[in-house]
Formats: sequence, structure tokens, C-alpha cells
Amino acid sequence: MDTKIGRAKGSIFLNSKDYIVNSIGDSVWKLILANLPGDDSEFLEKNIAKTEWYPVTHLNGLVNTYDLIVGNGDFLSIVPVAEYIAKKDLGPVFEVFVDLKNPQVIVNSAPSLWSRYFDTGRVEVERVNTDDKSSTLVLYELADETRASGVAICTFAVPEWFKTGLLMSGTSSVTVAQTECRYKGAESCRYEIKWE
Repeated sequence: MDTKIGRAKGSIFLNSKDYIVNSIGDSVWKLILANLPGDDSEFLEKNIAKTEWYPVTHLNGLVNTYDLIVGNGDFLSIVPVAEYIAKKDLGPVFEVFVDLKNPQVIVNSAPSLWSRYFDTGRVEVERVNTDDKSSTLVLYELADETRASGVAICTFAVPEWFKTGLLMSGTSSVTVAQTECRYKGAESCRYEIKWE
């Protein structure tokens, strides 16, 4: 049995904190720190490097605590955080590499974009249909928050991140529907994406 604990890139932690402090307030960030489980607070108060890898359990703790304080337990509260992270990470890339501002490029880059944030699991592009402007992405990863990204990531963060990325690439509208979820008994998380 695989006992590896997955890791998340430091940029997720830094951009999450930046969003919370600048959009909601420093007092909310301090409240989150005070309510984090285990050593998560100590971890988040140290110097986190944007390009280093850190245990994903700290991210799951942050997301779960954030939703308890800011949301209402359904994890919808992380949608604007995921949008913010996508804009922060993709904005500079699109400024330098204008040719990347293409929906098909974003969808086809899904596997490398996932591995930019997480070192476990994999995303596969199952299909891309440029004629009807649709795609299917599949995320294969454990359904275990102690070793992999949590349910909030696959249910809300991944769809919102891709929606934002596609909108930034020049589409006028995007829908991302999660049709299967590894935390609901499926083998993987499946996303049906359509854009205009």
C-alpha cells in the first residue's frame, strides 16, 4: 500500500493567504490560524517558499478551517480563492506568452498544470473537441485527505481554476461540471468542460 504523503507547492499557501488577508482581512487570517488543527498554524506562520513542496495535509487543514470560518460547510467558499490563485499564476504567463491564450492550449496543458501544484495524482485529457468547444479531464488520485488533496480541491478548486484559466484565455463563457468524484466512490474525478 502506498503510504506517501502528497505535497502541494508553496504558491498555493502563499496565494491563499494573500487572498484571505487582502480580500477578507488580516483578522480572519488570524482567526483561521488560531483554529487550525495540529501543527498547521505553526507551519503557516513560517517562511514558505513559493517553489518548494510542502505536505498537502497542511493545505487540507487550511481549506477545511477556512470554510468553517468563512463558509458554511459546503466548501463553496473556496471558489473565489481558486479563482484568485488562477489569476495570480496565469496572469504573468499570459503576459509573456501571448500564444498560450488559447482554450485548447489550457485544456491540453491540464496534466502539467496539475503537477505544478501537486506531486501526487495525475490529470489526463480524455478528449478535446474544438468543433463543439468541449473537453473531458480526468483526475486520478487517492481519496484520502491525510495523503492527497481533499474533497474541496477536486469538487470546487479544480473546476474554478480551469474555468478562470479558460476565461482568461479569451473565452466568453465556461461551464465545468464534475460528473464523477473519487470522494463519492468513483475511481477518479471527471470534469466535462464546455466553452464559448
